[in-house]
Amino acid sequence: MIRRFLLAVLLSFCVVLPGFSQKIKEKPRLPKGQFTFAPGAAMGYRSFEKGTFLGDTYAVGLSYRLNIEVEFHGYPGVGIYFDKQAASMLDNRFLGGFFKEVRMPETGVYLYHQVPLVKNLDLRGELGYGELQVIHGLSPSRFILDYSNFHGGLAFHYNLAKEVNGIFDLNLIVGGNYGFLLGNDIVINAADRNYVQRATAIQGIFGIRILYL
Repeated sequence: MIRRFLLAVLLSFCVVLPGFSQKIKEKPRLPKGQFTFAPGAAMGYRSFEKGTFLGDTYAVGLSYRLNIEVEFHGYPGVGIYFDKQAASMLDNRFLGGFFKEVRMPETGVYLYHQVPLVKNLDLRGELGYGELQVIHGLSPSRFILDYSNFHGGLAFHYNLAKEVNGIFDLNLIVGGNYGFLLGNDIVINAADRNYVQRATAIQGIFGIRILYL
């Protein structure tokens, strides 16, 4: 029920956001169309859906994310991200207890649009695609499962400092995303295919963003 509610909120936000953005009367500090560049770093925690292979097999830890964004102010922007998450194995019937530690690196791209709510606080919506690898063990005996991650999210951006040395803004980020994971290339018997190849996930994110003007 919670996952369906979050998905409905996200879809509604993506529909009304462009119109809402046009109704903002406050004059923006940056002129529309100005190019900006924004690196960021964040910590996160992802929870996989129980009753799926990913949710039943791994106890996940905190993740660390680096991202780079570019946009023309007032228009949707594009970003790329690099995410690294550690995990440990739970009892399961597929991997035979051969592995103990697991790494879950992910890289991807996303589109975003951000609108002001009140002074110093913006709301942003994102839609993206990533490639998640579930890596067991070390080379040359490691075992890898590949998943595609289609995700969307909402985040609040709070401005901590404006025009630091006239060069950049510093923002605090609190938000989350909801993802659909597909492992269509994983070879498994038909009876277990949906269990292993499909999952959903919720991820919370907390971090900082530096916007170069």
